[in-house]
Amino acid sequence: MEWRFRDKEGLWIMSRRRKKRDKKWMWVVEPGDKIVVSRTAAIPSKKLSRREFRALEEILNIYGRMLGDVLSYASRNIIESYYRLKNEKYRELRNIYPDIPSHYIHGVCQDAVERISSLRRNRARQYSREIFDELVKHLGLGKKDLRSKRLVRYLWRRSWEIARHQVDLEMKEGILAPRINSVSLWLVDDHVWKPIDATKININGVENTFFTSVAINTHRGWVHIDLEPSKEFYKLLARGFKPSSHAKIKLDRRSRRVLFHLSLEKEVEIYRPGNIKPIDVNENSVATLYEAFAVILETDLAKTTLDYSYRKKSIQKRNGSDSREARKAMEKLREGEKKRDYRWKTANMIVRDALRMRGVIVIERISGDDIRVMIARYRNKQLRHRIYQSALKGELNAIIDKAREYGVPVLMVDPRNTSKICPIHNAPDRIWEG
Repeated sequence: MEWRFRDKEGLWIMSRRRKKRDKKWMWVVEPGDKIVVSRTAAIPSKKLSRREFRALEEILNIYGRMLGDVLSYASRNIIESYYRLKNEKYRELRNIYPDIPSHYIHGVCQDAVERISSLRRNRARQYSREIFDELVKHLGLGKKDLRSKRLVRYLWRRSWEIARHQVDLEMKEGILAPRINSVSLWLVDDHVWKPIDATKININGVENTFFTSVAINTHRGWVHIDLEPSKEFYKLLARGFKPSSHAKIKLDRRSRRVLFHLSLEKEVEIYRPGNIKPIDVNENSVATLYEAFAVILETDLAKTTLDYSYRKKSIQKRNGSDSREARKAMEKLREGEKKRDYRWKTANMIVRDALRMRGVIVIERISGDDIRVMIARYRNKQLRHRIYQSALKGELNAIIDKAREYGVPVLMVDPRNTSKICPIHNAPDRIWEG
């Protein structure tokens, strides 16, 4: 079956055939799989001597200059491949900076590729929203027209394609370029850093490695840094995470210290479930089952979102929308930190209970297109803002991430007609009385 519509100028802008019905369920974390989960621990160091800190400052300045050179080249050529960027820039950077360890160039290329990919994705997302609104106005679509999920998804896909093309043109012409606000020194392998006092320990029957000092390779030799292991580092070791060869460092020039960001990894095997734990994520709460009883975990995210929205409006009226005072005042609100805290605490409670009962977590399948379709139906800006900021997809991603860490299987089902038809067996549900 084909369906089409015309715009105001009478041009055909869509011709699609009805697709076959998709599978109503899919495994996100499948039983029997072996996966690797990674976490990052921030470990502060003790106060360094002036000589050691100066050596780290110099290597960080060299790293920043290399990053600026590589970023401008990768931006104009739209390079998102680490291997391609390294092949094209390694020899040039090696000739300019022959004294530094060569593997810092590998870290620069990885850092540049991540920044370019993030810039393209975020700017295209911003442009696609504006283009979608313009398409709706140009075609004269009303609220009834936007009830069609297929139509709205098609418009979002076209908006995304136009936005990506616009971003690529701006990057090639130099109009859009990545801005370096802060620089972290990437330590990609053991050629540029190594633990000094590494000792083997046994935690809960798992062998692990513990250390309190590291050495970093610079153009002036190896610099030894004594660390003060944080509570987060001890927790990750107790949960079975092992230190990997990837790390980053940031310099604290006021206290002459280093913040060492260490990446830890853990191999997990997903168990075979024996029970079911369904989850329903809403704007203000998360509903689940606990011992055959329905439980609602209230988060009040809508109230939190509106409170911060009103505060931001008052700050912008008082200090302007893009002033330094306004940015500092908004940072003190810590809206993102509180919302992340709600999400991770809720996800942790759900996953631990599923692990206790050896059950499979069943969540609804919500994509970005579904959320955009939901938002496109409403004209109220405040309601659209609340739905965007409620982060339904973020809560589901937090549950999936925690489930991978604890080895809990996750099943994703289509939420349509789940009260009448089983999404797995495609059979009608029956309620027996008596």
